[in-house]
Amino acid sequence: MNRLLLATLVLPLLPGCLDLDGFVYGAVHCTTVGPDTCEDSRFDNDWDRACVPCEEPYDWTRDYDWIEGTLDEGTPDVRPIETDVEQLWIVPDDNLAALDTYVIPSHGEVPELANTTILYNHGNYLGIEHYLPRVRFLHEAGYGVIVWDYRGYGKSTPEETPTTDQFLADAHTALARAKELAPDPDKIIVYANSLGGIPAVEMSVAEPPCALMLEAGFTSMSRISRSNSTTSFGESFLSQNKFDNVAKLQGYADPLLVMSGDEDNFFPIEDQRALYDAAEGPKSFWVAVGAKHGISNGGVPEVGLTPYYEAMSRFLRDTAPSCLTL
Repeated sequence: MNRLLLATLVLPLLPGCLDLDGFVYGAVHCTTVGPDTCEDSRFDNDWDRACVPCEEPYDWTRDYDWIEGTLDEGTPDVRPIETDVEQLWIVPDDNLAALDTYVIPSHGEVPELANTTILYNHGNYLGIEHYLPRVRFLHEAGYGVIVWDYRGYGKSTPEETPTTDQFLADAHTALARAKELAPDPDKIIVYANSLGGIPAVEMSVAEPPCALMLEAGFTSMSRISRSNSTTSFGESFLSQNKFDNVAKLQGYADPLLVMSGDEDNFFPIEDQRALYDAAEGPKSFWVAVGAKHGISNGGVPEVGLTPYYEAMSRFLRDTAPSCLTL
């Protein structure tokens, strides 16, 4: 996000129409990980550091110092993932990448979710390593999870981040592969956190899942520039318009849950409302009180897992029952 903020500050100095789609990426590739990134003194928590090199597997059972307020009487613990986690590689049609992907089966303790799979499209920073706690949250709730890394993120190849067209094409490939891997391809929930809204909306508009869930979802380049600076530009000035999720959701007719923190300083609540208002199908808008944007500063799940789980369950029960095994 800092790169995008920098871009919005220098835009007034540059002539002509610009394509800033490439500024959305905040990847950290495993080839750059080492002692310096793992012991980075800028970070005082377990998840902002980059510690897992390419050859080392992720630890799905590690302990975390959860943010105060995340756990409560309703959710007193988030257990390690002890089901078998399968690693695989998704190869896009252009054969220029291998996308690191993990399949985490449901623990089966919540019967209505035992066949429900969340296809998790993560946010902007680092890669899967940073989002392991979020996967743990969803697994604890009872969902199966498929999580993938974008080109240039984590262990995915190449080391370079994708072009606009590659990013969108990879989204379609990831959904197609998820349908092959899920226990029930009709019970896939496409879930997005922040930047993950770009592939999530792209794949959902093309092939609607049983539900689309957007947590602090990406809106559009023009809205982000306006939210992160005092400068406002039209979408066509900033990009190819291919990342404009508000426009893409116009007329979307399938179940949609939009989740927003009322203190989100990157993707503010009024922009999340624009995503919600664009869709025309069954939908729900839920606000997490006190939530900011990311993991380390207290995003939507971190301010309380019980209300987070309840919001998702209520939405599925009342608005998207086809996602459940009833």
